[in-house]
Amino acid sequence: MIHVFGADSAAGTVLKLELSGVADWVGQRRGPLWIDLEGEDVKRLPELGGTFHLHPLALEDALGEDMCSHPRVDDFGENLFIVLHSARWDEGAPTPTLREINIFLGQDYLITSHVEPMRAVTGCRELCDRRPDLLLHGPSFVLHRLADIMVDNFYPVIERIDEQIDDVEEQVFKSNDKAVLNHIFALKRGLLSFRRIVGPERDTLLALTRDEFGMIVPAVRPYMRDVYDRLARVSDLLESYRDEIATLLEIYLSIVSNRLNEVMKTLTVFATVLMPLTLITGIYGMNIKLREYDLPHAELYFWGLMIVVGVAAWIYIKRRRWL
Repeated sequence: MIHVFGADSAAGTVLKLELSGVADWVGQRRGPLWIDLEGEDVKRLPELGGTFHLHPLALEDALGEDMCSHPRVDDFGENLFIVLHSARWDEGAPTPTLREINIFLGQDYLITSHVEPMRAVTGCRELCDRRPDLLLHGPSFVLHRLADIMVDNFYPVIERIDEQIDDVEEQVFKSNDKAVLNHIFALKRGLLSFRRIVGPERDTLLALTRDEFGMIVPAVRPYMRDVYDRLARVSDLLESYRDEIATLLEIYLSIVSNRLNEVMKTLTVFATVLMPLTLITGIYGMNIKLREYDLPHAELYFWGLMIVVGVAAWIYIKRRRWL
């Protein structure tokens, strides 16, 4: 799906255009443009390469089938090539869903391409319909709005991670079932997957707050710094969550180890109590009368001996506080 918005600076309105009319719009210098390519239409990105002088390396990255580039910003002189990611963690999903958006930013145009639908892009398109001034101010204002919505969408993921950590904390002290360990590792994988994009994206937004890129107008930079600050808080929270998960894993393994030690200690005590009884029965046997000792009811004698030895062993263990 292709969406083209043209801001007519003279009329002060935003028009929806066809991709075929982009070249004429640029030639007439009527105002800023925002071109959004979604799904299969991303393959039409090379059609815009000549009009906007897009670098071949940037086009190659934007058209890559893997779509797993790290967030970054590259300066190609006439335009910036920016890679950002959005994230959402649906109920029941083992890890967050990450979606990549490739952005070409020039003085008077913004080109975005993404394979999957993105809430941030949809929100910006709706905002352009309601507020034409957003694009009339320049494409860097639309870029700020995209980044702002994407960072806002990180917070539900943070809340989900926080809730899952609370659930794991309760499970760790209630049960040593293997499902708890699987839950911890699943949460750890999801957190690592999320951290893998948040760190580079934070550095990317930090670069966009500086004055080294002329495509970012000075009026936008304070707003970009605000987005960076919120993403930095997200990054700090992820670092603390990583430490909490590592601590939970250590606690779980410690609890399992302690419970195993208790089981082994109990089994060892029973083996220790039964060991002398086994020795007695092994030497004399319980079905033999020892006539040479002329003991009446010899079986009862040996039963009593075994009871006395067993009780003595038990008392000795209890006094030594081995059990």
